[in-house]
Amino acid sequence: MKIIQYIIFVFLIFASCSQKNNNEKNDTFTLDKVNVAMIYEKKVNDIPCLLFNVTDTIKKNQKIGIIFKLDVKYDNPKKGSNCCAFEPGVDGTKEKIKKIKILFISNNEEIDVTEKLFNIEEAFMFTSFEEYIQGQFRNNDFKCVCYEQKNDELIENLKREHLGGEIIKNKIDKNKTPIIKNINDFVNIYNSLTGDKYNGTFDNSDLYSGWRITNHYYYFWLPEEFNISLKKYNQLEIEVELLKGKKLKFLRVLK
Repeated sequence: MKIIQYIIFVFLIFASCSQKNNNEKNDTFTLDKVNVAMIYEKKVNDIPCLLFNVTDTIKKNQKIGIIFKLDVKYDNPKKGSNCCAFEPGVDGTKEKIKKIKILFISNNEEIDVTEKLFNIEEAFMFTSFEEYIQGQFRNNDFKCVCYEQKNDELIENLKREHLGGEIIKNKIDKNKTPIIKNINDFVNIYNSLTGDKYNGTFDNSDLYSGWRITNHYYYFWLPEEFNISLKKYNQLEIEVELLKGKKLKFLRVLK
């Protein structure tokens, strides 16, 4: 009797998986919400990695930039509810981004800083973005990529307690840079997830599903001359325009 019950149980599992596979023709995601905040550079001990804090107040004597976060809506909302699920939206996005704008706004004027934003190395978040905590930076257990100006090279710094606690340095392959250098780079990486997600020219290994998009933060820095000029602005806005015309916006009040 137990053998028969086991056979029936196995049959039901395979039937459920088969039914799911037949219904997964649109296992994609679309952008649903966007959030933005200001950041400033944070140094900790002798850690080579670039750290940052989230703030609503411009720090005139520290490197400043912006961080944004995307939330997605799945076209197959049942993804993840039974035996065959792994990550939602693994077929990528069905909507491309046309452009992203980052604006600092006052009562009388605004300044578009989108084209000025840049990255030359990886950054780690030192505090949380709103109530969501992506992760905790640990002094003795980390991996980061830093730009070394002297040799014009990207260096991976690996430090693991179980490997002895020493920093191990390795050069990064220039043909596969892990740095999103500017907003246009991010748009191109995101759009490479449309259609055949593995045929893009960008490294989207960390962004292949809707879950990965939602659980990542995207940060960029501003040239130092903006530290003083932005003091007169009291709002920060991000606008994401999709190719089909839909626009997502978020406005943050600065102190």
